[in-house]
Amino acid sequence: MAWVPGRLGSAAREILTTAMADHPDPAPEAISGPSFREIALPFWSGSARRIAWALTLGVVVVVSANVGVLFAINRWSKSFFDTLDQRQIEAIPRMILIFLALLGLSAVINYGMVRLRMGLQAEWRRWLTSRLIGRWLGERTYYKLEVASTGVDVPEARMSDDLKQSLTPVVDLSVGLFNATLATITFIGVLALVGREVQIPRQGGVLTIPYGFVLAAVCYALVMSCLTWVIGRPLIAAVEEQNSAEADLRFELTRVRESAESIALIKGEDEEKRRLTGSLTRLATAIWIIGANHGRITILTNMSAILLPVIPLLIGAPKYIQGGMSLGELMQVSAAFVQVQMAFNWVMDNFIVLASWRAAANRLSVLIGGMDELERTIHGPDDTLIELREDDGQELRLIGLEVRRDDGIVVIDEAEGVITRGERVLVGGESGTGKSTLIRAIAGLWPWGSGQIIIPKSWHIMFLPQTPYLPLGSLRGCLSYPNPPETLSDSDAARVLDRVGLSHFQPRLDDEDRWSHVLSGGERQRIAFARVLLERPDLVVMDEATSALDDDSQSRVMQALVEELPEAALISVAHRPGLDAYHSRRLELKRLDGGVRLVKGDRIGRRLDTRFGRLFNTFGRIQRVEKAVKGPAPVPDPRGKLPGTHDP
Repeated sequence: MAWVPGRLGSAAREILTTAMADHPDPAPEAISGPSFREIALPFWSGSARRIAWALTLGVVVVVSANVGVLFAINRWSKSFFDTLDQRQIEAIPRMILIFLALLGLSAVINYGMVRLRMGLQAEWRRWLTSRLIGRWLGERTYYKLEVASTGVDVPEARMSDDLKQSLTPVVDLSVGLFNATLATITFIGVLALVGREVQIPRQGGVLTIPYGFVLAAVCYALVMSCLTWVIGRPLIAAVEEQNSAEADLRFELTRVRESAESIALIKGEDEEKRRLTGSLTRLATAIWIIGANHGRITILTNMSAILLPVIPLLIGAPKYIQGGMSLGELMQVSAAFVQVQMAFNWVMDNFIVLASWRAAANRLSVLIGGMDELERTIHGPDDTLIELREDDGQELRLIGLEVRRDDGIVVIDEAEGVITRGERVLVGGESGTGKSTLIRAIAGLWPWGSGQIIIPKSWHIMFLPQTPYLPLGSLRGCLSYPNPPETLSDSDAARVLDRVGLSHFQPRLDDEDRWSHVLSGGERQRIAFARVLLERPDLVVMDEATSALDDDSQSRVMQALVEELPEAALISVAHRPGLDAYHSRRLELKRLDGGVRLVKGDRIGRRLDTRFGRLFNTFGRIQRVEKAVKGPAPVPDPRGKLPGTHDP
């Protein structure tokens, strides 16, 4: 979308020129999603339809009652001005009491309207947000959106801010439109029945125009609405650009906060400031453009506000002077004319709201379109995907496994393998061969590809990523996650903390803190190992799970793992030295014939002497025959030696 300065001042043009030089036009979001109607209207036909219809009918009733009160006030104004015209002073107290009664009734009705309107907004938002969150979290879509090339950014903002801005105005605008429609019908009736014809004096007589007040109201409203559309149409694009710029600035600020340590270490503040300044300039430019368009609309609305009360009086004055209508009827018709214009000017009054709504609805649609596109890309060109299933066996099997990227490019084109209970397998291979992607496929996070991954039904599996997740709350909650904190006893917590070298945190077990910031990277990885010791899974899958640990800490947590879980299978992706000693064999991902294949590796068994930092070979001749590998790897004893090893 190109930026057009229009009639901005020199300062605004300078800002705009700078922004366009530093930030070329952003590419529009390529994904198109369902329409807003398809997204939101099932609220009235799905599981929440009862409360949806109840609130909707309640709004209809109170809006109708509100228009009824407005009509009653309109009738009251006729009687009141007729009373003044006839100088009936004794009727004034009664007229005041009637007005106060109408005022009180209007207050009650408007209170009910606000409650029902906001209740409808709350329930509609609850329903749609729950659906989107369920779909986002279901099938681990939240993860797949991050690794797939859908182009959907900040889904959390789309499900919160954009969803709110999509639904809230719809309720407000719908209530306003319904109120405007009823008011138009009601007060056009007043103009037709009370005002009747318009009499315009002319030379030689009087020109009578049947239903002249109605025609004048309609013509005036059409002219003002057309002018509003012509003048304000560029505002829609400008508001969309502002919302996009707001989202980009928020994303940039979040990225700086999340990468604060890395930026600080390399002293990247100047570059980040330059980027943020550019994003801020783009936002300011968009606001300047909105201001220019909004200013034009404001001129139009202010002129209309001044003219509106005068026009019906000017039109009706000749008829009143000639005795064709009373003062009360003239004032009643004038008030009705204003009400009709307020109803007809609904579009003009809500133009900016409509523009903001459209921009937010488009971003919400892109999110849903991204999830739809993700589901389509999971199936390959031949409509296949990786089948992850369970059976009654006692071994993990990879059968004809092919792993692809979401764009169809093959990452691993042949993978066969069997891992039995108690085996500990180290997956190796050069960078870019897809080791971590293979781990994601086993975890069920990577569906793109074909073949089968068969996991024993009775196995409990735990995955240890490079950066473990620590929830907000107490340290006990971090240890027990994803189970509730109250399920973890003090004795179990103390035991596992001691095994992984974090016993000094035992006094802070119930302290509430942001532990992901309090603990170092290595300490967070040791918390992950403590979870494994508590859960005692049958299969542990590690992806660079010891990358932040020093040699002593790595030896400590791995020794605890093999000692406490000797029957558990282990799959590790790692580049750290010293891990070979805790694995029984290696599988290699190798580039063969233009593709990457999983091939059988060596039997291994090395350890790292942490005192001298030297590698000692714990096996003599490497056995290359797969069937010769039986049982778990040798377990280091407390003195740091493996059974069968000798000092050099």
